Amino acid sequence: MYIIDHEKQLSLISEMKQLRQNPKKYEVYYHHPYTNQMWKSFFPQSNDEQLGPKLLRHEPVPTDVEKRLGICLGESAPENAIGLGMEWSAKPELWTKIIQSLEAHYTQYNRTQMKLFLNNLQLDESKAEHPAESKKQTNASPSVSTDSIGNLIWRCRKVRMKRFFVLG
Repeated sequence: MYIIDHEKQLSLISEMKQLRQNPKKYEVYYHHPYTNQMWKSFFPQSNDEQLGPKLLRHEPVPTDVEKRLGICLGESAPENAIGLGMEWSAKPELWTKIIQSLEAHYTQYNRTQMKLFLNNLQLDESKAEHPAESKKQTNASPSVSTDSIGNLIWRCRKVRMKRFFVLG
């Protein structure tokens, strides 16, 4: 589903045909003529100053959080867990739903994959970046307060420990 290695991305992109691009969001859509698959190349952690890591993934993907987690954490392909963690680290509005899904279905996921995903979700780093006065939420830009990030981090560690001690 995800390709994070730059060399693999370049070799696959050279085989594909570019369909459209969005320069404002740094997204490019491709079609692979041999496999008839759609692909999306994007920088999920981009901001005004830097682009961050580039990801290449299949398109379309399931919109349901539980289905995406099942696909990426159920398989033993570390690129999927890392890629999904990187992509969703830029979407704090999903974090609560992600942790709830992990709490409900942690026994179904590969423990190594779940650890990779949670490391790349970067909840700890986002708490350090959030100033203490960012507890207000606006409708224009939904943000997560420092307290709720702390709560999510605690719940995330709890899920990790449960998964570590479950024999499965």
